[in-house]
This record gives sequence, structure tokens and C-alpha cells, in this order.
Amino acid sequence: MCLMGLVACEKEKADTPTDQGRDIYYTVSDGSSVSGFSGTTAHINTNAEFDALLDRFCDFAQNGEQVMFCGSHPASHTKASSSDTPTSITTTDREELKAWMKEMEKAGKTVQISYDDNNGTWNGRAYANLGQEDMREARMYTGTLTFVQPPVLEEPPLGGVVWAMQVNADSTLIITLQGMMMWNDSIDENMRMIQGATLMLEGVVGSHTDLQGNPFMTLSLNIEEN
Repeated sequence: MCLMGLVACEKEKADTPTDQGRDIYYTVSDGSSVSGFSGTTAHINTNAEFDALLDRFCDFAQNGEQVMFCGSHPASHTKASSSDTPTSITTTDREELKAWMKEMEKAGKTVQISYDDNNGTWNGRAYANLGQEDMREARMYTGTLTFVQPPVLEEPPLGGVVWAMQVNADSTLIITLQGMMMWNDSIDENMRMIQGATLMLEGVVGSHTDLQGNPFMTLSLNIEEN
């Protein structure tokens, strides 16, 4: 009877509503450098649904794909969230990775995970989400694809590069999807092949300032669901 009671409690805990029903926006790309410029939104209402979605993300990563996601916490919830959890993780434990992803999503961050089949480890990185712009003001922009140093939104700084569009000699727009920058730890051979390609993208330009007081601009894409 005690065992049955414990099982019942665990099932009830798993099926309880999350703190707030919300959407999780995510992208899945083949490899580490192709983002696809599109994504999928999953609406979740319970902790069990969130666990199942995170398990899917782990499966995607194990299949050699890179997953990037963020949640749609209301602004008041995101601002109130804080976490002492490190913004990066390397682990062979799926449950540890899922717990880390929950903390990062709760803190309102962009989360990116991949899997190294050579040593059986998941690798995760989280960084500040730049929010969403009003897409009613979207317009077309033309430029060339480039990769730039990310703005300092975390301490320690993120490092690596983020995808951007150079509009002219004085304007470079960091590309975002639902406030998510597209980050890579370095520029690989595939990225070098497409660097400088002409882009025509629809979105909203936003102005921001990083933690060091440096201004930067973003292009929040008017994206379509897969």
C-alpha cells in the first residue's frame, strides 16, 4: 500500500499543471551550423508534457541534430526568475541535462543542446534571450551573411560567433528567431562556404545595449512555422 501511494504521488506530481501554460519555440538543425531560419511551437500545460518535450529534444540531439529553444514566459515572470545554475553543461546523464534545461528555460534564456556520439555526452549552452519585436512593423532587408562576435549579455561572455546580416558598411544586424541568437562556438568549413551570401529577410530591426554599454542592432525575423 505504501508503494502504491508513492507511485500515485509521483504520477500526480508529473501531471500537475506547470507554473503557467505557455509555448516553447524550438528549431532543429542537421549538424552544428545550419539553422534553417524556421521553427516549431509546442504548447505545454503540464509538467509531464514539458518532460516529454525535453525528452524529444534529447532524442533529436542523439540523432546528430542541434536543438535551440526558448519559452514564452510573460515578461514579469522572466524578470523575476534567477538561477545560480551555470549557463553551460556537459553530461552523460539525460535527467541531469533535462533538469538544467528546465532551469535555463525558467530563467528566460535561449537554450542550445547537442550530443557528442564519440564520448556519449550532451553539451548545453544557454544565453540571454533578446525578446520579441512587434512583427506588424516587419519589412524586407537585403544584405550579406556574416558571423560576428556576440554582444556581452552574460558573465562570463558567451564567446564564439552569432549569425548576422551586413546591410551596409555601417550597419550589421544580428539575426534572431523569437529573440534567440543563432550561436556557434566557431566558424566551421560549411559556414565559411556560405559567408558573404546575399540574403533577403523580412523582420523588425531592434536597438539594444550590452552589459558593457556597447550598442548593437538585431533583425527579428518574421518566421514561418515548419
